[in-house]
Amino acid sequence: MARNYGTLRGRRSGSAAWQWITIGFVVGFGCAAVAGLALVIGVASGALGEDAANFLVAGRPTQTPFVITNTPAPATDTPQPTEVLVSPTPSPTVGQVEVLAPTATPTTDPNTIQVEPSSTPTEAVQAIAPLAVAGAGGGAAVQIPAALAPLISPLRSVDGGTYQMGTTPQEVADAVRQCVDEFEGNCQLAYGEDSFPPHNVTIDPFQMEVTEVTYEQFLAFLNSKGPNSHRNGCDGQVCAATRAEDQNSNIIFDSANYRVNPVLNNFPVTGITWYGAKAYCEAIGRRLPTEAEWERAARGPQNFLYPWGNTFDVTLANTSRPRVEASLDGAEAVDSYPSGASAYGLLNLAGNVAEWVYDWYSPTYYTQLSQSATAVINPTGPVAGTERVVRGGSWDAVPFFSRSVHRQSYNPVGETLWIGFRCAADVDNNTALPGADTPLTLPTQSAGTGAEETTANSQPTLPAPPPVATSSGPLPTLAPGG
Repeated sequence: MARNYGTLRGRRSGSAAWQWITIGFVVGFGCAAVAGLALVIGVASGALGEDAANFLVAGRPTQTPFVITNTPAPATDTPQPTEVLVSPTPSPTVGQVEVLAPTATPTTDPNTIQVEPSSTPTEAVQAIAPLAVAGAGGGAAVQIPAALAPLISPLRSVDGGTYQMGTTPQEVADAVRQCVDEFEGNCQLAYGEDSFPPHNVTIDPFQMEVTEVTYEQFLAFLNSKGPNSHRNGCDGQVCAATRAEDQNSNIIFDSANYRVNPVLNNFPVTGITWYGAKAYCEAIGRRLPTEAEWERAARGPQNFLYPWGNTFDVTLANTSRPRVEASLDGAEAVDSYPSGASAYGLLNLAGNVAEWVYDWYSPTYYTQLSQSATAVINPTGPVAGTERVVRGGSWDAVPFFSRSVHRQSYNPVGETLWIGFRCAADVDNNTALPGADTPLTLPTQSAGTGAEETTANSQPTLPAPPPVATSSGPLPTLAPGG
């Protein structure tokens, strides 16, 4: 059925003027209402902003509701990346340190940053050190750790004065001949070239420990310094290698304490760096001996080639002759071989373990001393170098290396199972320390009989030092077959 719109088209029953009047009135009123509403919107837009006006017109939230709720995020909540974060450098400058410093009061003085101590001693500091440790005593008192104090080794006095240090070309040639012919070793003349020419030196009286430092003593020192001290606790350097760093080490570190198999307590500690040896001696108010002091203590007032005399005796020292079964080879207790003591009552200055001394090593140092126009008094070695002097030979070397005049060297931050050490002291400030000049019964000293035992061949443990020219001329040439 069609919809009927005829209500407007129906027949009129009277005049239509009143209808047009009504329509005009409605239209006029509507236009006025629209104009008024537009005026209101304009005012609102000016007062509240475009978004608010849109909200009033559309009756819905705007696209930026945070303006309406009046909770804008503060600008500081979104930090802008700084130049340091965009382009970091491996070596920050002072300005960058200030930006990145996490402390509440960052340092701004560049001098404060620059004076931070380095973990590696500089050559300048090391060169000055001999003045402090090799003087006439009177150094500041030290607090010896309670656990270490009763373990300190006794000291023996060594007289000072002038003596001839070093060896002659003929002595080196004789030692090589004995090494090759009697001990079937592989010694060469070049191994002894850094030990001559002989020269006179004068030293002050001093004291030396009777025995090499033991595992028990050194581990008491490490434990007094605390866990992980072996890593950088000796002048900022490594003190020793534990089994974690070297599977052959005898030192066990369990993250809290240092220990060793109790069987080894009285054996010479090895795997110790030069810095570890130096730090231990200083912890008990002592120091490492100088090379000149060590040789004096080993040779005695008669200037022997070995602590007991001028002829090697296989029964008086622990060297690789006679060669024993490999599984039994190694260092022995520090009080072994009492018959091989030096004239001052010091044990194992030949063999067992070689020993760190204070001096830097130079193959031409003796030549320099021999050419000095003035008396050489209390020499402390070159002012700098790359290796430190090692003395005494060891269980791992033929007797040639155990001569009291022989010189070896090693990296001061290196550790090995054939190097240990013992301490020395100035007479002035150590006479009251525990064990000073405790009486010791020694066997009658002799020049030795020179036992002749031929065993298997052994290679020397260190490479030969470079040949050096000296004022005494070259070493003699050995005849074929010795």
